[in-house]
Amino acid sequence: MTKYRFNLFLLVIAMVISMTSCNRDEVLVEPPIVLAKSGVYVLSEGGFSPGTSKLSYFDFESEQFNVNIFNPGSLGLFPDGILLDEGNLYITEQGNFGAPGKIYKTDTNGTVISSSIIGFNPFAVTFSNGRLYVSNGPSNTVSAISRENLQILSTIPVRNYPQEILGINNRVFVCNFGSFSTGNDSVVSVIDAGNNQVVGNIIVGKNPSSLARSADGKLLVGCPGDSSRAVIYKVDPLTLAKLDTFKNLTFGLSKDIIATGSNLIHFIGGDLYVDKDIIEYNISTGVSRVLIPQPSGYFNYGLATDPANSNIYVAQAASDFASSGRLRIYSSGGVLARELVITDGIAPRRIIVKR
Repeated sequence: MTKYRFNLFLLVIAMVISMTSCNRDEVLVEPPIVLAKSGVYVLSEGGFSPGTSKLSYFDFESEQFNVNIFNPGSLGLFPDGILLDEGNLYITEQGNFGAPGKIYKTDTNGTVISSSIIGFNPFAVTFSNGRLYVSNGPSNTVSAISRENLQILSTIPVRNYPQEILGINNRVFVCNFGSFSTGNDSVVSVIDAGNNQVVGNIIVGKNPSSLARSADGKLLVGCPGDSSRAVIYKVDPLTLAKLDTFKNLTFGLSKDIIATGSNLIHFIGGDLYVDKDIIEYNISTGVSRVLIPQPSGYFNYGLATDPANSNIYVAQAASDFASSGRLRIYSSGGVLARELVITDGIAPRRIIVKR
């Protein structure tokens, strides 16, 4: 199941039942001594039950796995964005469909320093030119936010249902994914982080779903689909010129493209609606292969790599989206090294490796 289908499910439920608001007062606490030196964070979206959204942490040194480090209290409905920047985590929480969401600033132990109500269903978060940028799908906008006090500095109109977002060279790139109600989109909006204005549009394939930075500093844009439709573009982030186009992706593409070295791209295969195997694509040869098959009873739902040792981290959501998810750690060759169950954590989606 992809985020596209999951958002539809959320909309239907929102029209049938009245959800309890997850808004909370701003929390201000003194940050404790940071103990976490190196490890991996996992953010679980959760379901409709309280306590199923979690921020987990696996410590590399002690090999201890803490299922939930977010404190005090618990995350609300559908946290989907996470960013590690200068010793702090920033987490976006979508909240009730069509309503304002929230952003949290925590230390690296998951202790909340401050929080603020922002946007409309804030999804992904990135950093550029000293500010945070958050995509707001239903309002077709991006919020520029102060990193210090989490207040909105500017609201920037983009196109149709912005989702993934990435900052490169004082520019912010925004995937306009489209939606069931407003139709598809095929544009990546480009925001100048100096003046918070849209300065360009990159025409790509339908429903751009993922962004990454290549080893040589270029922009990679992934557009989902089966083997005939899926495409990855390599774009110059300064001139916005398309430098290369990678097509005929044998196993399709769903989301989460990651550049691994100069010749390899990893991503979650499948298509617009289904997440499947972890795919390795060789840029030089144009050949794809299944690196990590999708396990029975789970979807490969989130992906990250560790530049220090080339390990691959896969967040796997239970196929019923109601049971505990898990984090699996693989070698660069796709050999399973470790499995960590996120007890009562539903739909683990985002992974950040901290070194």
